[in-house]
Amino acid sequence: MTPDSTRIIHRGDLPLGGFAGIVETRMVMNPRLWKDAANRPDVSHGLGDFVYLASGHFKANDGAPLHPHKDIDIVSFIPNGAVGHEGTMGHGTSISGPGVQVQRAGTGIEHAEFSLNGQKADLVQIWFLPPEKGLEPGYQDFTLEKGKMTTVLGGSGETFRNEMTCQIGLLGPGDSASTRHRFVAFVNDGEAIANGQPVAAGDVVEGDALELSTATGCNLVLIQYTETF
Repeated sequence: MTPDSTRIIHRGDLPLGGFAGIVETRMVMNPRLWKDAANRPDVSHGLGDFVYLASGHFKANDGAPLHPHKDIDIVSFIPNGAVGHEGTMGHGTSISGPGVQVQRAGTGIEHAEFSLNGQKADLVQIWFLPPEKGLEPGYQDFTLEKGKMTTVLGGSGETFRNEMTCQIGLLGPGDSASTRHRFVAFVNDGEAIANGQPVAAGDVVEGDALELSTATGCNLVLIQYTETF
C-alpha cells in the first residue's frame, strides 16, 4: 500500500449541517440513497452496502424527535456523553459513552434519540443496507474495551448478519489496526499514522489495505467486506 493509493477526507473541509437537536457533518454518502452525492468528490461514497457516516453531537437537552426507519442497519457510536432512546423498539434504553447501539430497522421502526444529563453527547452514526429487505427489527448494545477492536455488525460472532463488517476500537498508545482488503475507516478522536500518512480526529481514510498505528491513542471505526474479514 502506498500513500498515493490512500485517500483521506478531513471533516473540516466539509459543510457543517444537522437537523433538530443534532449538529453533524456528513462524510460518507452513497449515491444509491443520495443521488446528488454522485456529483460530490469531497465526500466518500462508501463501500459495498456501507452507505452513510455522519460525525457530530446531540445538543444538551436536545436531540432527534420521533422519526421512522425501514430496511437499514444503523450503528450509533456514542464516544462521550449519554443518549436516551424512545420508540417502537428499545424504549427507555440509554447508551453511555463510550458505547454502541446497533438497530436493525427491518420492516420498520420509529424512534427518538436525545442527550441526557444536561450535556451534549458526541455521535458517530453509520448506516448499512441489510442483507435482505423485510427482516425482523431488533437492536443490540455493545460495551467497548480499551485496546481492542470490537465487531458490532457482520463478522462471524453474535451480531446482525451483514455483507459488511463494522469494528470500533478504543486504541491506546502503541496499539495498531490493519486489514489487507478494501476498507473505509474513521478516526473519531486522537491521532495515528495510516499507511504512512498522519491522520487525526475527524478524518475518513479509505483505500485498498490499511496499516494503522497510534503513539498517543485514537478511537477508530473500521469497515470492510465480511467475506474478507
